[in-house]
Amino acid sequence: MRSNTTPEPQMSTSGPSSTPVETQDSLWEHFDNRIRETQMIHNPTADATVEVKKYLSDAFLPRTHDPLTYWKERAVIFPHLYVLAKKYLCMPATSVPCERIFSKAGEIICKKRSRLSPSTAEKLIFLNKNL
Repeated sequence: MRSNTTPEPQMSTSGPSSTPVETQDSLWEHFDNRIRETQMIHNPTADATVEVKKYLSDAFLPRTHDPLTYWKERAVIFPHLYVLAKKYLCMPATSVPCERIFSKAGEIICKKRSRLSPSTAEKLIFLNKNL
């Protein structure tokens, strides 16, 4: 008995030339996609560690230079540290809140209330300033 179908030629899988070009492209495409996915995943702790290490290896700022200018210039290099520097370096140094508390303590603890215990006086001052 003879078959009406002709046998199909079989491809040899022994060499690199036997792999179709489409398969190679999809393999590299898959590889590129995996690399992109890996780069998109960020670990905040690792990013912060790298940023702090970069900052610590940077040259010291001379005392005659303005620290706010320094941070403005390096905002792109140290984005997270820049936010912290802006927050804490822009705060004016003042003793006004402390002086207000001492004034209020002087009003609460007077000659007529000289027998207040320290814990009671502390609680009264706290309540007076925070309510």
